[in-house]
Amino acid sequence: MYKDYLRHEDICLHAVGKGSAGLQFMAEHIPDVLLLDLNLPDMDGMDILKVVHEKKWPCNVVVITAYGSVDVAVDAMRYGAFDFIEKPFSGKRLLVTLRNALDSRTLQNEVDQLRQGFRTHYHGFVGASLVMQTIYRIIDSAAPSKATVFITGESGTGKEVCAEALHQQSPRGKNPFIALNCAAIPHDLMESEIFGHVKGAFTGAASERKGAAAQADGGTLFLDEICEMDIGLQVK
Repeated sequence: MYKDYLRHEDICLHAVGKGSAGLQFMAEHIPDVLLLDLNLPDMDGMDILKVVHEKKWPCNVVVITAYGSVDVAVDAMRYGAFDFIEKPFSGKRLLVTLRNALDSRTLQNEVDQLRQGFRTHYHGFVGASLVMQTIYRIIDSAAPSKATVFITGESGTGKEVCAEALHQQSPRGKNPFIALNCAAIPHDLMESEIFGHVKGAFTGAASERKGAAAQADGGTLFLDEICEMDIGLQVK
């Protein structure tokens, strides 16, 4: 009868005749809406409602019974039933209830997705404001790219934290993250720090040195305070 009522609806409908078969199906395919008759041949439908409630399955349950009472309705609502229909009922009543349950489930799914995307912690960042959510999304967008990223901001705003988050979020995350403070390195040693040198390349070069660029190979090289570097070296 239910299948006949719903034959014109644009839904994927799966019907079972026993509670055990319903639980087995839902263990593998959780539906958006469950039309649950309480008077089942092998078990009490209320036990199924309790399972859905305990497992917190994302499913709106519409309870159907021919033995309606205030106590049954209260028990059903206590265990999270979305609505309660008492037999006999019309096809129109079933359709309205089902559509309401589906609309409610769709809305709840969208809310859950928004909550999942709302982050209070993100790698080294701590912040939940809308501005921080925007920053997290920008990092998400930039991280997969191999392009150079220019991070700006006043001192102490977290530029290095941002660089590390970009690195950790990227496919390079398991490779080295090398940070170089350009403001703290003398001009004449900067080229050697970045690109390295061989033994005897200049006075005091007693051994071969691997530069920051080589150390960061496959990972990320972060040039902190790059604006303090000599303009010629910036170009290079």
